[in-house]
Amino acid sequence: MDLSGFINKGKNQIVGIGILILSLVIASNIYKGKVAEVENLKSQIADENKKNEALAVINKLSESLNSYEKLLARRDTNLSMSDITNLASDEGIKIIAIKPSGQEKTPEYVKLAFDLSVVAFDYDSLAGFINKLESFESVYMIDQLNIDSPSFNADKELKASLRVSAVAILK
Repeated sequence: MDLSGFINKGKNQIVGIGILILSLVIASNIYKGKVAEVENLKSQIADENKKNEALAVINKLSESLNSYEKLLARRDTNLSMSDITNLASDEGIKIIAIKPSGQEKTPEYVKLAFDLSVVAFDYDSLAGFINKLESFESVYMIDQLNIDSPSFNADKELKASLRVSAVAILK
């Protein structure tokens, strides 16, 4: 049997094998392209997830900033003095004198200071006033507190001088 007879006999098989090899090469190239696309998509998904996490952190920080802006809202001197006077009255504290004593400005906030002279019946009412002042919806801080001894007072009242600061954020 010569070569041409052998080729004619296995011609269909050779064509079939050639088509199969060609199909495998094409399928392999398509598969490699799709694998590259899948890896690219996985990379994009990971990048988007990182962006989403960063946006969630930014959103949480933005909400915190908004709550601090509400808490530290800008208040004028008269409103702060009114708040202090009302809180003192609620606790039975008599304010003898209240006066603004300046302000401290920074790029982020302003701190308004007030000097108070008060008379209280006892330590509990003075402590109640300070507690209400420091837990008020606006931010007030007691920077200084001096209490005079009641033994020097004929009425046995407790006299105190305070420096109170109101803090407000600047926008």
